[in-house]
Amino acid sequence: MAQALNYTNIAFFRVAFLFTIAFFCVKNVNSILQNTYFLVLTQAMNLPELTLSRYNGQLGLFAILFVLNGIHDLIPLLENNVKYFQSIVPVRLLIFFILTGTSYLWESNFYIHNNSVFIYCFAEVWINFLLYNAVREEKNEEFKRLNQFVVNEEDIEEPQPFIVKTETTEIIEITNDDDDEDESDEDRGDEGDKE
Repeated sequence: MAQALNYTNIAFFRVAFLFTIAFFCVKNVNSILQNTYFLVLTQAMNLPELTLSRYNGQLGLFAILFVLNGIHDLIPLLENNVKYFQSIVPVRLLIFFILTGTSYLWESNFYIHNNSVFIYCFAEVWINFLLYNAVREEKNEEFKRLNQFVVNEEDIEEPQPFIVKTETTEIIEITNDDDDEDESDEDRGDEGDKE
């Protein structure tokens, strides 16, 4: 049975997530920054709000970076390159985890300590953690599949413990019939003399 959270689906989700952010950077970045869920998490974490003009020139650069980051995962995903994901996902998870902690704790630096950096890095940690678990699970399943052997149950003979096999031999006395007749004649002759 196929899993819903295999690495392919999660990687496609990450690519779609990055392309969506890139689209809204070009279209209207305030639709992300003024989202109610975004604002609730900002206030819950006590982070300063980032406000950007809709026509800010830097948004085009951010859109290009998000698209390139999405393409960076899309190409190996289409090639079914599992080794790529096995190698890059743990490193990416570590980097985004450090960035998330830094953006929350470094309060004096408003370039990093703001709601956009924290929420983006937090979302990347969550997605990459799911991706890491899916890649690891599929790697373990592949290992199990390659290292198992199939044997019919009829072919398996389990040894029975504590059973001692003993062989009995029957000793048969072999007698010669000619010798018996001679002995019986002699016995009769001896008996006749005694009478």
